[in-house]
Amino acid sequence: MKALDMTKVYKNYRGRWVALEAPNSNKVIVSGKTLAEVLEKAKKKGFNLPLVTQIPKRPLPIVGPFTIIQ
Repeated sequence: MKALDMTKVYKNYRGRWVALEAPNSNKVIVSGKTLAEVLEKAKKKGFNLPLVTQIPKRPLPIVGPFTIIQ
């Protein structure tokens, strides 16, 4: 899987909650100040279980490798 460039998402949505189109997408469906607001907006657009994350206000360091186990 290729890494996603989330630079534009970070730049445009710092400190906000966002719902993304898919796990391998950087396309934002909706955004808001709270998780509840984002879930409500996403549901109105037909996304009942969106992928939601909070964009940090400032960059966070990532230290060390990680593994995703399926």
